[in-house]
Amino acid sequence: MTLKNQKKFAIMWVIVGVALWIAALVPEWENDFYCGMTSGMAGCFLTIGVIRLVRVRRWQKNPEKAADYEAALKDERTAYVSNKARSMTFVVSVYVQLAVGLIAIYVFAQLLLGQVLCYLTCFQCLLFTILFRVYNKRY
Repeated sequence: MTLKNQKKFAIMWVIVGVALWIAALVPEWENDFYCGMTSGMAGCFLTIGVIRLVRVRRWQKNPEKAADYEAALKDERTAYVSNKARSMTFVVSVYVQLAVGLIAIYVFAQLLLGQVLCYLTCFQCLLFTILFRVYNKRY
């Protein structure tokens, strides 16, 4: 991802964080679980965005670091490791999501939540299968 794209995504994280923080100020949520959850997520997104913006700013000030970053992006080993990390993240998230869905259904009797998580897991696996076939034919 180029520095320009990094900056765009960092700004997006900050905007999402600010929007969630404003949403946490909804009067109906005062001293409620949703206010705490939303403001916590807002803090996380703001922190991610600010850290990314600081990182991009440092790269833009130092052309040598920016050149090293751009070279690392084009390195085959970096691409391979990145793809392996994405792949493992997907596998772990699918199994965790399925487990949480089944626990929600069978342990906590939260049928709607469990169904949504299980259907989402099925959708992700179906999408993976379709995209695998598309990319397998293309490359």
